[in-house]
Amino acid sequence: MKKYKHNAFNKFIEDMHVHFAKGLPEVKHWEGVRPILKCLILDQEFINTSKSWERKKGREYILHHDPQYDFFVGGLVREPKHVAMAHDHGPTWTVYGVLFGQEVTHVYERLDDGSKTGHAELKLKIKSEAPAGTVDIVPPHIPHAENGNSPRSVAITVRTTKPGSYDQVMFDLKTGKTGISRGLELVPLEV
Repeated sequence: MKKYKHNAFNKFIEDMHVHFAKGLPEVKHWEGVRPILKCLILDQEFINTSKSWERKKGREYILHHDPQYDFFVGGLVREPKHVAMAHDHGPTWTVYGVLFGQEVTHVYERLDDGSKTGHAELKLKIKSEAPAGTVDIVPPHIPHAENGNSPRSVAITVRTTKPGSYDQVMFDLKTGKTGISRGLELVPLEV
């Protein structure tokens, strides 16, 4: 297994391997990732390192793509007043931890049955503050958005697999139009 500069990140990957080896049912498995990610995002040395990560709209850093279990760990650095378009992550699970700064999470409920191509009716289901230390779980096909609520925020994502290998639906809340995306630009980053 690859070794990283940060002890906390090495321990995180080791703990993820132990967890994945259990072969738990899907929901229980992804709920079990939450406390593992929580330990990483509370590590002060890792937080301090993230302060030097460049922010750029439309980018996700590749921190780790696991060769054994295929899970993906990414880093998102939000610009001031970042507003994300409502979207889903297609068939993948995402565990999302705020490492630095503050964000606001929006989760939407789909009101239509999906039968009208290129259109969706969404209703805000949950709006919650997400300060540093918050870890949320986003199941497959759930429309959501994470918006910045501080001059800078950094989040760590753990996904079923590497983004770009599956379709994501993008939702225009004003018009109801939908479109397909393959996700953000992926850029390697040494940790």
